[in-house]
This record gives sequence, structure tokens and C-alpha cells, in this order.
Amino acid sequence: MKKKLVLITLDIAPKEKYVKDLRDFFEDYLEIEGYSLKEGIDEIINGDLALITSPVLTNIVKKYLPEDIEHIYMNRTFLYRSLEKLYKLPQGTKAMLVSNMSIGAVGAMSTLYEIGVKHIDFTPVYPNMNNIPNIKTAVTPGQVSYVPSWVEKVVDIGWRVLDLSTLIDIGTKLDIMNKKLEEKLGIYAQEIVPISYGLHSIFDHTSKNKKLMDMVLNIVNDGVCVTDAAYNIIHCNESIGRMLEIDTKKFDSTKVKKSIMNLSLWRKITNEKNLENTLMKSLETNKSFIVTKKSIDVYNKSCGYVVILKDVTEIQNLETQLRKQLVEKGYISKYHFEDIAGTSKTLVECINRGKKIAKIDAPVLITGESGTGKEMFAQSMHNASKRSNKPFVAINCAALPSQLLESELFGYEEGAFTGARKGGKKGLFELAHTGTIFLDEIGDIPINVQVKLLRVLQEKEVMRIGGTNIIPIDVRVIAATNQNLKLLMEKGTFRMDLYYRLNVFSLHLLPLRERKEDINLLIKDLLFELGFHNRKIDTEAMEVLLNYSWNGNVRELRNCIEYMVYMGGELLTKKDLPEDIKNTINKKIVLKEKSLFPELSYKEEQIAVFILELLKRKNCGRRLVYSYALEDGFETTEHEIRKIMNFLCGKQLVVYGKGRSGAKLTDEGKKILCI
Repeated sequence: MKKKLVLITLDIAPKEKYVKDLRDFFEDYLEIEGYSLKEGIDEIINGDLALITSPVLTNIVKKYLPEDIEHIYMNRTFLYRSLEKLYKLPQGTKAMLVSNMSIGAVGAMSTLYEIGVKHIDFTPVYPNMNNIPNIKTAVTPGQVSYVPSWVEKVVDIGWRVLDLSTLIDIGTKLDIMNKKLEEKLGIYAQEIVPISYGLHSIFDHTSKNKKLMDMVLNIVNDGVCVTDAAYNIIHCNESIGRMLEIDTKKFDSTKVKKSIMNLSLWRKITNEKNLENTLMKSLETNKSFIVTKKSIDVYNKSCGYVVILKDVTEIQNLETQLRKQLVEKGYISKYHFEDIAGTSKTLVECINRGKKIAKIDAPVLITGESGTGKEMFAQSMHNASKRSNKPFVAINCAALPSQLLESELFGYEEGAFTGARKGGKKGLFELAHTGTIFLDEIGDIPINVQVKLLRVLQEKEVMRIGGTNIIPIDVRVIAATNQNLKLLMEKGTFRMDLYYRLNVFSLHLLPLRERKEDINLLIKDLLFELGFHNRKIDTEAMEVLLNYSWNGNVRELRNCIEYMVYMGGELLTKKDLPEDIKNTINKKIVLKEKSLFPELSYKEEQIAVFILELLKRKNCGRRLVYSYALEDGFETTEHEIRKIMNFLCGKQLVVYGKGRSGAKLTDEGKKILCI
């Protein structure tokens, strides 16, 4: 049975357009249904994943979606061929950006600016708009009928199309990715402009492109040859001449190419269909090379090849130097997925999902409580990615004040501030170049640093504090937090655009109390790691360990086992437990024996007492109570919290305040806590 994707739009036309596009792309894999708010929605929409055209619709559509359905937002871009028309407009052209609605006009304009169309001064125009500007040129995404009649020049660039990131997100979240779909994505990627891709890079003149290719290929240390389908060399760099001991300065390019084509090594290469890091030896030079040959395919038809040669001796020397530098600086990852202990279904699913995400070179957001192993997963994902032999740089964003965090992330130039190191300092993004940067506790980054971080992620470049030079970077970002970022966005302490830039792929790590079947194995591993694998834990103590809430997760379990092995004997018992765990257990026993609310279940009564104790300290709304309950280790839902708070209100122990003041204890509520 096919999984179901539901699309929710504001207007009817976008619904019909994007439902068709989605069906064309996923016709063999998914059932697609579309809904528009303009037509009206009179039912709860069921499906496996919801795709919403814009984050501004979130609160409106939430009432039509079940609580358990995941939703994502649509990223849109334009086709390459559409933007050729814009490239012909002169620098500084003033033009209307015309759409059927204000949100569409502003959205299309933002997309054009984001992908590099900055030579046109756009003004959004839409129906029933007051004071339509008297501009003679109009650009419209397929909505010519809305262009004012007096406009002299109309440039129709066609509807925006789905960005590659949205299609990958759908395929990954619904677990339908396969080789056929990946090939389809590859063909589609050639037709669209990736978001943040500069227009000048798309439409550059041929001569400029050739000079740029020459520059790039000659900077590369690897030997590179580009051929046509018949293996005639179209282009090669200077490095390949050096490697094959052909003097490129004494011969013109035609003779150099012929010299390469006459070598025995070249004949071996051309006899193979595809080569991937294959060891080959040159008879003429007696050197060994790592050879890669890739076919240049356009719509499944080969039009040439790229051949890359790496000198084995140079690789060995370079790897030795890099490894030495990385070990000295500590920029290496030591954990792999095989090091994560546990056999529970939820953990195994999380590991499998992490392995899939690791292969996709996109930002990742890992969420979970403190001590659930977020950095361990981040290191494992780095080691399972194509960047595994590159730097892994980690920073705890909560550990540093704003100014220091900024200088650590982005670096600074000499004299940028008092105490700045002579010669300046590279930031962590520069140090992580070609590798992975792990931003732990991302929810604690101050707003001013969030703005700069967003720019780095969008533009893939950094500017040091006090500097003027733009430094391009190639870094994969893995972020982690134990906070509810959506709640922080509502409070205005975390930027929405940064959240969606980081949350391309998400991974949620469950707390230890929700995968208790892993505790036994973790204890065995910890005893072995601490050198006490011969120690035994009696049945009563093990029952306590298996049923304890472990608010600090694996980190707290480790501390507990370490305390027990050093304070206990050969057989570890209940009396060897740390004092805080003993006190928690005793408190729960007292609560169990002394029931305040017999009409509630034991679990509900625990939550009710927790709510009363919390409201004794501060007034809180339901959502905040729910957040604190999760932090305190309760397995509950927002619906259950609402039900119990309504129960307490009915008992006149709690009363709701006006506006945002939240709930507070009544005098009766204060008395019952003293019973």
C-alpha cells in the first residue's frame, strides 16, 4: 500500500499546479492529495506526511491535521531556462513582480533574490493593491493575466517549481528513496536553479567559463582530463603532465594531449567502463596512481568522461601530515554507529535512520534530552559520511558568552578587539572546512550570533570579526539541542529561518526511560569499561535500576554505576545506590502509600502532585507545565496534562488566570500540599 502525502496551500491554482508536479515525480511511490484553504477544509486530513506551502500557514492548518502527522514546508525555485529571460534585462532595471496574491509576489521576489537575481529592482504587485507603481516592465511567475494593461514589457518566467531539498525531504521522511528515484532527482537537479546559487554562475560567457576551468584545474593537485565520448582529450591540467612526466611548457596543448593518449596507462584507462579509486601503474614512469573515471551522462547518454589521477606517494605523505595535525588539535571523531549500545526497537530504528542521513550531505538537527548521546550520534554520522576522513569540529554553544562564541565560530583578524591574538585566528568553521562542524546546545546561541550563523549557512562563506575578506567554506553542519526550538521560536529567542535551515534532516533520540530494555546491556558495557566486569548486581538493585526514571539518561546511569562499583563490594545491592536515587525512590513510595486523589491512576496522581508543587513555585500555562513535566522525566502528553489540570480546577485547587498569566494555586491547593 502506497504512503500518502497531503499538500496544503492557500489558493486553488498553486494546489492544482503542485499536486500535478508531485504526482508526475512520485507517481510510482506515493498517493498525493491536495487541499486549499480558499476552497475550505471541512475534515481532519489524514496522511503519512503533510507538505505546507509556507510556514505562515502553520497555525491555520494545524486544526485540520492529526497531532501525530509530521509536516514540512515547501522550498521553491525556478528553472534555468526561465531565468535566461531575466539575464537579458539591463543592470538596474525597475520591474514589477506580479502575482495573484501579495504572499505569492513577495515569495517569488525573495526566491529570485536568494538565487542571485540582484540586478533588477523589484516591486511586488498584486490585485486590489493600493497605489500600483507606474513601472513599464513586469516580471511574473506564470500569471500574465494579473499584469496591469499599461505595462510595455512583460517577462513571464513561469511558475516556481519544487526545490530539490523538498523532494529529498519527502523521499527520506517517507522512506521511499531508491536508486531509480535518486536518478530521477539527478536529472531534475540539472533543470532547476538550486536555492542560493548565483545567477552569474549560470549564465556566464563561454570564454569566462573556460578561463575559470583552467584556473580551477591548475590549482588542483590531482591530474584531471576531460574527454569526449571517443576518449579524445578536450581539456587537461598541468598536474597530469607533472605526474606523467610530460613537460607541458615545451609542447603546445595538442601535442601534450597526444602524448598522454599514447601512454600505456591511458590505454588501460580507456579499456575500462568505469573506475572508482582503482590502483594502476604507469609502465613509462614506474609510478602508481589511484584512478577514477566517471562518465558524463546527459539523460542516460554518455557524452564524455572525466579522468582523475592521484599520485599514491603524494596521498600517503599528505594523509600523514593531516592526521598529525588533526590529532594534535583534537579535531577527530572517535565514535561509530557500532559503538552505540542497545538493542531496543526504537534505538535500532534511530541508528538505521542516522546511517541513511549520514550519506546525504545536508544539515542535520539532533534533538533529545541531556545525556541521550547526541554527540555520539553526530560523530557516528560524520564517520559514516563521505567526509569521514576530514575534520570533525565540535563546540558547546551554551558554554561560551556571546562575544567569545562569535569569535570562536567565525574567527577574527589581528586587532579586531582588545586581547585579539597577533595575526588573528581561524574560526571553527574554517577549521572544519571540507568536514563536519557539530554545534551542540544550538538553542542557547544568542540572537545576534544566530543572524551571522544563518548567513554562513546560506552563503557558505564566513567573514572574520574585524575582517573584510570573504572566506568560502564547505562544511556539513550537525546541530543538537535538548530544548524545544519551536517553543523558543514562539518566545522570539530562536529565529524561524535558522531553524528551517538547520532542520533539513532531523533525528530525535529517545530518553533512557522510554527504551528500558537497553539498560541491562548498557550496565554490562559500563562495568567492562570501568574494569569491573566481574561485579554482579543483585535482583532487587537491578529492578530499581530498570525502573528508575533516569532524568540524566545514559550520563546519569554511568555516574550511578561508577559510584556503586567504588562504594560497594563484589555483589552490588540496593544500599550501594547513590543517595539522590535512594531519596527519589523513598519519595515515590511515600506518595504511593498516601493517595491524595484516589480517583486518579498512580501515574496521573504523580503528575497531579508535580503540577501542584510546580504551581507553588510559579504560575504556568499548560504548555509550560508540559515542558517541565517532560524535563522531570514524566512520560506524558500535552492532552494528559490538560486533562489533569482541568481535574485540579474542578477540585478548586488550581485556577486559570487571565490572558497569559497562566494557572496558579488556590488557598485549597496550598493546603493540600501540606497534608
